[in-house]
Amino acid sequence: MYVSTRGFVLHTTKYSDTSIIVKIFTELHGTQSFIVKNAFSKKKNIRASLFSPMALLHLTYDDHYLNQLKYLKEADLLNSSDSYGFDPAASTIRIFYCELLYKLLFDAGEDAVLFQFLEQEILKLSEPGIPLNILPLQFLIRLSIRLGFVPEDNHSDQNPYFSLQNGKFQPYRWDDDDTLTQEESLFLHQLLTELEPASSRQARLDLLHHLIRYYQIHNEQLGNISSVDILTAVLH
Repeated sequence: MYVSTRGFVLHTTKYSDTSIIVKIFTELHGTQSFIVKNAFSKKKNIRASLFSPMALLHLTYDDHYLNQLKYLKEADLLNSSDSYGFDPAASTIRIFYCELLYKLLFDAGEDAVLFQFLEQEILKLSEPGIPLNILPLQFLIRLSIRLGFVPEDNHSDQNPYFSLQNGKFQPYRWDDDDTLTQEESLFLHQLLTELEPASSRQARLDLLHHLIRYYQIHNEQLGNISSVDILTAVLH
């Protein structure tokens, strides 16, 4: 039976000289894997160039339950009007989101609420005047809400230090890499309350690494995120 749905591209792997395998998080059926034959042919309607990181596609495919690796009948780009390709920062953020979500949603089931959240977050990358330098931090916090391990915002004068291990603020800072400084903790608290505080580039980069570490602690399948090094190089 053929079904039509939307989906975000999470990962592309070259399968042969002519074919690719694409991992896509779909609105109706969660994460699915597709094989695209002759993807590099100029005569092919479904070409490899469609499957850029986090590209939003309209898909038609055979959802026969016996086929784990599905075949695409049609694939059309829905966000072709985006200008992210001309902005190195926006393009790099997409790559970062893509690597992160590929690992977090590798076998994810249907989740329409999460899909709609991701759609809204991707659209922000092409909004005029959006502060891209803080957007990945806001994204990580908002995504943690959807994934069920959002940091507890119990920040106060009595609890000024955030523990990555415990996921909440605490009275003391132990000498380890998993407890934020008082300044870093305040920055996180401000983001959790959806404020946009004035912050230095170094403060944003430090908190980005802390939040990735937080994800790694609370989701063992995440592992290393290699694209963060490129992301930190382009964010101002």
